[in-house]
Amino acid sequence: MFEIGSSLRAARERQQIKLSDVEQATRIRTKYLQALEDERFELLPGTAYVKGFLRTYADFLGLDGLRFVDEFNERFAPEEVPEAAAPVRVRRPRRLLDARLVAIPLAIGIGLFTWRLTSGGGHEHARRVTPPPRPATSTTGAVRASTKTARPQLARIVLIAARGECWLSVRLGSETGRPIYERMLEPGQTARFVGTRFWMRVGAPWNVDATLNGTRAQLPASTGNVVVTARGLQRLSG
Repeated sequence: MFEIGSSLRAARERQQIKLSDVEQATRIRTKYLQALEDERFELLPGTAYVKGFLRTYADFLGLDGLRFVDEFNERFAPEEVPEAAAPVRVRRPRRLLDARLVAIPLAIGIGLFTWRLTSGGGHEHARRVTPPPRPATSTTGAVRASTKTARPQLARIVLIAARGECWLSVRLGSETGRPIYERMLEPGQTARFVGTRFWMRVGAPWNVDATLNGTRAQLPASTGNVVVTARGLQRLSG
C-alpha cells in the first residue's frame, strides 16, 4: 500500500513541474489536480472522473496509472449497489368469473323467451321498437379525434473513442437528472443514447467522434458540459 496523493506530489516536485503546466498538458483543471494530491476525492464530479484524472495524471508523470487506479478502487471507491429485481405480476384464475359471464346472459335470454311465449301476444302482436335517433356527430370532436398528438423528436447520439480514452457522464434531461452512464470510454469503444434530451460531461472530447441522428456532431474543444437534443449540441458553461 502506498499514499496516492503524496506519491503524485513527490513525482511532480521531483521533476520540477508546476500544476499549471500539468493542466495545460492534460486538460485537467488545477483544482482537480490539487484535490488528487490532497486525496480530497469528494471534490471531483464523480468516481469515474477520479479514476480517469488519476490515471491520466500518473501516466503524465511517468508513473503506473493503473496501479494508482487499483489503489483507489481498493481504498476509496464506493461499493456498487445491485439493482433490485423487477416485481413479478401474478394473474389470478378467471375460470369462475368467465363461467358467470356466460351463465348470466344465458339465463336472461331464457327468461325473455319464456315470457314472450306466455304473454299471449306472440309474434303477431309484437311491437316494433323504433331505435332512438342517432346523436349528431360533433364536428369539433371529429376534428380533435383525427388530430394526432405530435411525438417529440428523438436525439440519437453515438460517441466513439477513436483517438484515446475519455471519461463520460450522461444524465437524462439536465445535470440533476437520473444518471444513465458514468464510466471511462476505452479506446475503440462506442456509447449510444436515444432520448429527447441528455446532459453530458465529456472529459476528453478531443479523443471522441460524435454523430447525432446520423450526422457528424461537433464536440467542445475542451472538457465541459453539453446538452443534447434532436436540434443539436449546446455547450454549457462550467
